[in-house]
Amino acid sequence: MMQSNNNRSNPWLVLVVICIPVFIGSLDLTVVSAFLPELIVELELPLQTALDDAAWILSGYLLAYTISLTFMGRVSDLIGRRAVYIACLVIFIAGSVLVATAHQWPTDFLYSIYRRLGERPDIGYVNLQAIIIGRVIQALGAGSLVPVSLAMVGDLFPPEKRARPLGVIGAIDTLGWVLGHLYGGLLVQVVHWHWLFWINVPLTILTIILVMRALRNVPQIRAKGRFDFLGTILIVGALLCLNIGLGANIDVAVTTSGFDELSHLPAYFTPMMILTAILLIGFVLVESRIRDPLVNLAMFRRRNLSAGSLVNLFVGFCLVIGLVSVPILVNVRQEDASQLTQAALQVGLLLSTLTVPMALAAIPGGWLSDRIGYRRTTILGLGLAIIGFLLVWQTWNLEIDNVVIGLQMALIGVGLGVTFSPISAAVINAAREDERGVASALVIILRLIGMTISVSALTTISLQRVNILAAAQLGGQAVDPTQAVEVYAGVTVKVLAELGLIGALVCGVALIPALLLSRGDSPIDAAQEQPGKALSPVAGD
Repeated sequence: MMQSNNNRSNPWLVLVVICIPVFIGSLDLTVVSAFLPELIVELELPLQTALDDAAWILSGYLLAYTISLTFMGRVSDLIGRRAVYIACLVIFIAGSVLVATAHQWPTDFLYSIYRRLGERPDIGYVNLQAIIIGRVIQALGAGSLVPVSLAMVGDLFPPEKRARPLGVIGAIDTLGWVLGHLYGGLLVQVVHWHWLFWINVPLTILTIILVMRALRNVPQIRAKGRFDFLGTILIVGALLCLNIGLGANIDVAVTTSGFDELSHLPAYFTPMMILTAILLIGFVLVESRIRDPLVNLAMFRRRNLSAGSLVNLFVGFCLVIGLVSVPILVNVRQEDASQLTQAALQVGLLLSTLTVPMALAAIPGGWLSDRIGYRRTTILGLGLAIIGFLLVWQTWNLEIDNVVIGLQMALIGVGLGVTFSPISAAVINAAREDERGVASALVIILRLIGMTISVSALTTISLQRVNILAAAQLGGQAVDPTQAVEVYAGVTVKVLAELGLIGALVCGVALIPALLLSRGDSPIDAAQEQPGKALSPVAGD
């Protein structure tokens, strides 16, 4: 295996360089929430109908981000990390320029196409569509950066030293999407929102130069084989159908003021889920029969890889519980609309007590993994999260102090954050060199799937629970609006507390696969899985 001591590049210096675009890309995941209202007003679009269309600036980015994750890890296995990383940065620049200039030539170009088709749409909607297209292109580049960066850690560091650098990347990625709202909100106070995307251009160009220099002495390992186009189409289709069918927008969970504002299951939920199942079955059949699969299903025979992936799915599910609960609790406690500005500040501060400790805990999580192993570190993190969720279940009410909420969220955040490094290390170290990009993508994809499922599942369960409890308290009697509001506020907080119990139970279930994690770092020998596979080292390529 190729390790860092076989080349002249300092692996930690390389890590610092590749973390820069990871941070920029993750910032852009949530930065647009800062200017969406301003954008709708600027485009002179009707608020009632434009909000759903504008939400695609967020949803389109998330979907394209997930699509890119799905196959770019495998592409990096086949043609080398550096080439893929630089290509992703170029794509990200192109998308940023398209968004920044969307009101100019991209809108004119799209409008000319509509004219040729005999249509004359509102120019504001055409501008919005141009922005969405630019965001999708941005995400196709940004979505690949994290898995390719994780795979680079596998290339640069020996197995026993990977947990800490993996924790650094996890922390940087999490901090980016956590701080995106704040970064965008501050910047739009002094410059036009277009500059949020213009700034990306010089920073990314500088990063390309630094990456080319930092990786010039790092041998590029290329796997032999062909790219699996059919498998890619099937898994991308399955993930698209799953996300669209669930109708989940992760960013909505961060800014919502009630369960009714979360994503409802759309009318086409059932056919989308059926199509998802069909595509997944087709994917499994294809991957089990072709010579060069996108995902070698034999990977999941390795205990660390399958167990770590499953734990990550549950971690993603539990993360959303905190992201959903805090904004709703803060908003239902507001007495009138005049306090909404104050509520927004409280939401931001309280959410930071969850997300910032979570990001920072990823680094000591890597340190602990090196010393006590994947299993104990993951169990420790899940145990802390269980305690935090149980405290939420037992203590949340309308009068609970914000300091208490912040301490509980910090405990949950630290617990979940501690699991990031051992899970990533367990999965990536269980992969062969020619599978490292795919394994790195699995780390992120399963967490996103867990978050997506959580938003939709919690919405459905919680809305039904709130209605049942409210109906039981009101007893079908006519009450004045003030009393009804008080009843619904009380039962909403009760349901939020019950989400704490759900979080504790899900973390408890996650302990089962966590117990299966072991110290072993070496994957099953390639000859035991699929003979004929080989790697092609291209030194200095």
